Amino acid sequence: MRPKAQSDVALAKATSPLYAIFWRWHFLAAVIVIPFVLWQSVTGTLYLWSEKWMDVSYPELRFVSPTGQSIAPSEQMAAALALEGAVLPSATSVQQDHGGHAGHVAPIASRDPRPVQQIQLSNDASRSTAVMLMGADGLPYPIFVNPYDGKVLGTLTSGQWLPGITRALHGGWPAGQAGNWLLELGNCWAIVMVVTGMYLWWPRSRGLWRAMWPRLHSGPRVMVRDLHGIVAVAFSGMLLFFLISALPWTSFWGGQVLSGIQVALDQKSPAGFSPGGSSATRMMDIGASIDAAVKSARERGVSGMLTVQMSPWPGAPLFVANRVSSVADDRVLHADPATGRIEKEFRNADLPVIPRMVSVGIHVHQGDFGPVNLWLNTALAVSLTWLSVTGTISWWIRRPKGRIGVPPSGGKPWPSSVVGSVAVAGVILPIFGASVVVIAGAGWFRRHLLYRA
Repeated sequence: MRPKAQSDVALAKATSPLYAIFWRWHFLAAVIVIPFVLWQSVTGTLYLWSEKWMDVSYPELRFVSPTGQSIAPSEQMAAALALEGAVLPSATSVQQDHGGHAGHVAPIASRDPRPVQQIQLSNDASRSTAVMLMGADGLPYPIFVNPYDGKVLGTLTSGQWLPGITRALHGGWPAGQAGNWLLELGNCWAIVMVVTGMYLWWPRSRGLWRAMWPRLHSGPRVMVRDLHGIVAVAFSGMLLFFLISALPWTSFWGGQVLSGIQVALDQKSPAGFSPGGSSATRMMDIGASIDAAVKSARERGVSGMLTVQMSPWPGAPLFVANRVSSVADDRVLHADPATGRIEKEFRNADLPVIPRMVSVGIHVHQGDFGPVNLWLNTALAVSLTWLSVTGTISWWIRRPKGRIGVPPSGGKPWPSSVVGSVAVAGVILPIFGASVVVIAGAGWFRRHLLYRA
């Protein structure tokens, strides 16, 4: 007779033809997903807290003493770009000591400055302005300026600028498109892992409430399985939200699939998006327009930190935006680069349903809804690390000695409902569908050709 503590698993194996299928695919999904989960958990958590870490690490760059009225944004930008040799034939540079702190001023040779990603103008009187430039490595780095007197406080490298490098790593840098596709693949298989895991965990001989308590005295196999499954169930809804809401950020599904759906349904955001990247010379040329646009934005009641940027292609508008904890207060303004006159203004409520939902997902991912949001996101990242560790331990305990222990397929054909669900998921998530075809093809080759040889 099997121990009572194992009755759920025994009952499921005996009564459900799906158990073997789901167990096998949960294992395969975990093999694919665990590296993805650990990478995204670490980089995501670092990004969540990166701004606060910058405040602690570089207070002399991030904070200033308010002294009356701030100077024009164009003057602040000019001071930052002078550090890069953009304005004067022979500019001056704030040299830094090994700790990244501002030191003596020394002349530098004039050189072509890096493109301007954006200007960050805080509504907090005690904060400095950051002019973000794009480095040769494709990562942003900041130059900090005192908004009251235009003094350059110092600069950080792209490696020191934690918000930029952690965001890039979270999105697949430095592997580029291939890295983003791999992250998308991991995202899709993480969804499979959650769905199959929920099926495997579902209590057949116990109530839901009892199933949420670990059986600590039923042997290591059951104890580790419960500690793994209970945490997974507790965070499963939040994890699914994060996985699904992250898909719009991916280069293939977000850039190709979702974009096509939005065009077909007339759901494209009229506000658009600007990556910045206009040349320093161009940004200097429209300095008066930047001043006018920022002034108009504040007069219109645009709250929070303003970001000002312009794309490098012809006809791009001057893009002024904010992102605050209340989605309703998000604003995007398009200004004429020649005059600074606001030509279009968009609130979240003005957007179609799909981009509005994407916007909410971005807010949640970034922890924009305050400390509770930040700590919940951090707890999710910690839980994913826990699941990776306990899942690996559970596999090690259960695997046959000296073997990898891939769960057997059960030897039965898949039910049509499962085949149909996988087919639909493969169409909706093409990279997932392609990976299923590859795995199925490898299995067929192994069974029908390799063994015969």
